Amino acid sequence: MEKLIEVLAWPITTIIVVILIRSPLSELVLTLKKLKYKDLELEFEKEANKILADAERDLPEPPKPGLEKTKNSGILFSKRRLEPAVEIMESWRILELKLRELSGEPSSQKSMGHIIRELSKFGKIPEETSKVLLELSSLRNRVSHTNEEVITYNVSSSFKDSISRVMSALEPCNS
Repeated sequence: MEKLIEVLAWPITTIIVVILIRSPLSELVLTLKKLKYKDLELEFEKEANKILADAERDLPEPPKPGLEKTKNSGILFSKRRLEPAVEIMESWRILELKLRELSGEPSSQKSMGHIIRELSKFGKIPEETSKVLLELSSLRNRVSHTNEEVITYNVSSSFKDSISRVMSALEPCNS
């Protein structure tokens, strides 16, 4: 009988602990966007929100465009949304074309990081805009090069808003 108690002590204790923390644990799991135990991965949305908050802090809010400006901005708006990763990639593509045009070498094969640093170095874009652009580029690269990240519509909407802010900040640079 003692042997049976020794053998069952830990399994029974484990079951009791799991039953006691089941409710708080299930609430915690619902708030996670991604969790990986080994090699502990950072939560994509948390990092993305920090980058996007920096963009909001450092760049002015774009003017509210009229219908004509919206049609010509290059950013498509529709009632039906694309997948969040596709929205991020599309909005970045439009910004990348603008930055390549601003660099004076629209067909250049230089990396975006190189182009952004050159634009900042030569005073074509402010340093804070350059920092935001490099962070947005990094975020876009993570979306582009992995399918491990969980990307929400909230993140893609914030990313598109940040791109609009950058595009608005670049308008005076192009004049």
